[in-house]
Amino acid sequence: MSTLWFFIALLVPCIWGIQAVMLKFGIGEFPPVFMVALRFLLMLICLAPFLPRLKGCFVRASAVGLTQGVAHFALLYIGFQYADVTSGMIVYQTNAIFTLILGSVLLGEKLTRFGFAGTVVCLLGVSLILGLPQQNTSVLGLVIIASSALMFAIGNICVRKLGPFDPVGLNAAVAMYAFPMLLGLSLIMEQGQWVALTQASLPAWGALLYTAFLGGILAFILWYKLLAKFSVDKISPFSLLMPFFAMIGSILILEEEVTAGNCIGAVITVAGIAIIQYGVKVQTWLKPARVTA
Repeated sequence: MSTLWFFIALLVPCIWGIQAVMLKFGIGEFPPVFMVALRFLLMLICLAPFLPRLKGCFVRASAVGLTQGVAHFALLYIGFQYADVTSGMIVYQTNAIFTLILGSVLLGEKLTRFGFAGTVVCLLGVSLILGLPQQNTSVLGLVIIASSALMFAIGNICVRKLGPFDPVGLNAAVAMYAFPMLLGLSLIMEQGQWVALTQASLPAWGALLYTAFLGGILAFILWYKLLAKFSVDKISPFSLLMPFFAMIGSILILEEEVTAGNCIGAVITVAGIAIIQYGVKVQTWLKPARVTA
């Protein structure tokens, strides 16, 4: 992985981590699933001209839309209704583990020892950043969030298995499949949609725009490019950095305090990514040169 792609792989969890902070301005005023439906509507409006790029691939792209678009986001937001953010974010990080396991089983991609070790180190760091689960968390909520993480991982495998796709066209297709289905779920499960549309504040609309254009369009296009270019054991562990960037965002935007444990966890998490990225290179560098006769 070149330096450019490495920084792109860091940019995606950065955008998604800050998105978790932005959601605090939106979820309180929009019904959760309705907000996600609006997110995909805005994405579809912007990306509809790129749908022809997926000509002949719409059936295969539907698997990504149903898993990573509809099921993933619906379960994620429903789950967070029954779980606190800290516990939910810890459980959601299992998406990287699910992706690594499914990539090894279904795609035959080799799970290197550095990929596995780095992922374990990242999970340790994430746990320190987020702390222990809260007592007011429902086990059902955590199970639903874990199911969301599994659907995100299955979507990753679909991208690798059924592709290559044009990243912009794929993102447009996911929005096309996800918007009507999520809107239908919202109309069945939620209420107050019209009130939210007419009375939401500017910060709430700003949060919606962030999740649509940065979190939904830019980040996912880059993510799909990464999945098309690199094996899942190289890419999925970067998603574990989301809580790290969410912590930074909460400090800068929400002015929340950070503990020593948070800082230690951040260092450990970055170390895990370093193991994944540079483990083989360091091993080669440390290995004594073979003496030729």
